[in-house]
Amino acid sequence: MDSLSRYKKIIKWVFWLTLALIVFLTFQAIYETDNWIFFDIDFNTRDHIISAYGSLIGGILAFLSILFVLYQVYEQREHLIIERQDAANDKLQDLKDRLLLLTNYLKTLEKDIIRHGERMEIFFKAEKENPSTMNTMYFNTNKNFERVIEMDILSNFKAFQAFFSEDEEDWQKQFVNLYEISDFYNEAFKDLKKKYTFHIEDKVSKQKQIASDMMELLNANSRLVDDYRIKFGTADYLTKPWSNLINEYTPTHYAYLQEVQDAGDVPDFRHISDNLLLPFIQAAMDIRRDEGYDDLGSRNIIELASTIRKKTWDVEVYSLQYAGDIEKQFNNYFSPDNESINELKTIKAKIDAKL
Repeated sequence: MDSLSRYKKIIKWVFWLTLALIVFLTFQAIYETDNWIFFDIDFNTRDHIISAYGSLIGGILAFLSILFVLYQVYEQREHLIIERQDAANDKLQDLKDRLLLLTNYLKTLEKDIIRHGERMEIFFKAEKENPSTMNTMYFNTNKNFERVIEMDILSNFKAFQAFFSEDEEDWQKQFVNLYEISDFYNEAFKDLKKKYTFHIEDKVSKQKQIASDMMELLNANSRLVDDYRIKFGTADYLTKPWSNLINEYTPTHYAYLQEVQDAGDVPDFRHISDNLLLPFIQAAMDIRRDEGYDDLGSRNIIELASTIRKKTWDVEVYSLQYAGDIEKQFNNYFSPDNESINELKTIKAKIDAKL
């Protein structure tokens, strides 16, 4: 490009020098003519001067035409080079814009991973502490991972090649790692959400069944007390061990439900299991040891109470197992200092340094 400009300058100088030579020769021809008059051309007596002047001017003009052709060639070549440079610059800017878009996506991905890791940590700790209650975890609804994956991979590869190939020996490995990490987290989020949805639906279903069993227990208690009242009379029905035990349990259970409702909370099945059902079953076992079951339904009631405790334990065991799995996922892939996130940060930092 510099050489073309230099050649064009030389041609321009030669052109002006040639014009100066033409002017000089013209004045020389004028001086060779006696009593020169403007536009008084005498081809008969001055043919030798005109012939010599014409030959010189013809040669000079031929030389100028060659200069014009050369200048035009250099001009066209310069325009072609400029167009190629503009096209190359536009392509480089397009690749740079792709890296800019990519690094913005990576910034969002990094935040999504870390924030979801924080939600995971809160969730699995809550599940461990209160496995029988309904603990929830929020999932982002954006598609940033898919946007990275859906970007033209060949264009992104060329962008990495254009900006990293000269000073990064392992740029191809980093490019592959970027897509491997994006693919992994894209699938990891889907898998986490799928398993979480199944866990919540299963837990809700089991809790509904426990709640239904508790209502059935309270209804069965009321029926048994009524049957005792009918069979033994108002004065004596509460003197019977089974009737007295169950009659004392039912108001206690309803009092807890009312307390929870007034506080705006939901019943804690573990509290019910440990503080209401367990003492109730233990007292029932003492009565069974001394007098056995009655024929009015005490056995069914105690079996139902035991079943409720077993179902609550089953919910808790599954919740603790799920919490352990979430904790493992968090430690390996969603904690702020895990290897995958650090690799993502490193790649992003290198891209930012090129922008």
